[in-house]
Amino acid sequence: MNRLLIPTVAALLALSCTSTQTQVDGVRSATQPLCLEGARVVVLPFSGAPGYPETGPSARELVVRVLAEQRRVLVISPSRVDAYLKDHAVVASEYDREPLEALAAELGALVVVWGSVGQFTPYRFDRLVPATPPYVELTVRALRVRVPGVATATARKQGSLPATLWSRQPTFEDVASVAILEVIAALK
Repeated sequence: MNRLLIPTVAALLALSCTSTQTQVDGVRSATQPLCLEGARVVVLPFSGAPGYPETGPSARELVVRVLAEQRRVLVISPSRVDAYLKDHAVVASEYDREPLEALAAELGALVVVWGSVGQFTPYRFDRLVPATPPYVELTVRALRVRVPGVATATARKQGSLPATLWSRQPTFEDVASVAILEVIAALK
């Protein structure tokens, strides 16, 4: 019996430590392609997850990095964007494009990207209950100036558990970076 029990427990532990595939859904395209490659892009601040406001700025930084490195876009400096937002009351909304297009024109961009972190569950370990892997749900929206419609995609990603109690604990950035790569790829 012990010969079967030990391999079975080891297999279950190995399976429980792996993360899930990123699930991307709610994908909606604009009426024409965004054509991100080579475009000048403004990335607005992201709203953070309830109870974890720090996830918003982290998500924005990850989106800027993915766009610059993977999609080879020219990202307008976030500090320039923040300076503009400080002087103008712009609320990102797919239903009110006028202020977003004015922001893009002022900063010389063709595409505006914004989004939100809908949920973040951090890694949790308590000796009395099983460990909880980190989980992220985020939505990214983008519009191209003078093109009707807004491209939208939502990603859900569950991270992995650390191999041991002494291993580095997974962070929001660890899980969100994979989700953002997938969601940016889904935006068309």
